[in-house]
Amino acid sequence: MSDTEARKLMLTNQLAELDRLAPWLQHRSDLELSGDTSLAIQVCLEEAIANIIMYGAVEDERVEISVGLEPAADMLVVQIEDTGREFDPTQAPSLTVAPSLTDAKPGKVGIHLMRSFSDGMTYLRDSDRNHLTLRFVQPQ
Repeated sequence: MSDTEARKLMLTNQLAELDRLAPWLQHRSDLELSGDTSLAIQVCLEEAIANIIMYGAVEDERVEISVGLEPAADMLVVQIEDTGREFDPTQAPSLTVAPSLTDAKPGKVGIHLMRSFSDGMTYLRDSDRNHLTLRFVQPQ
């Protein structure tokens, strides 16, 4: 497996593709994450991609989704890019009840989970591509 293949996962607009995230995260040899951190990141990625597929995809159009992880000092930066229509998941309204990992349902509390577990979430639209960046502080 090349370095590029290890750092990026390419997905299509099928919810079944979410099953590929957990093994990919577990086999990233340059990441040393605790079980809780790894689970939170996995659920956040699943929720982000489920939302992109369910709400950001254009019907009858193939949407390519790439997920990249970059460790940086005490921070893990996750980049999710897709080729679907413009879709800014950071604009979801706030919840009155704090979400938990057990409440995860694609398209329901996913964005709120990302807000709860990530230390930063930004969206950018550039050249017909959506760019979602999530940042997670890696515990010492």
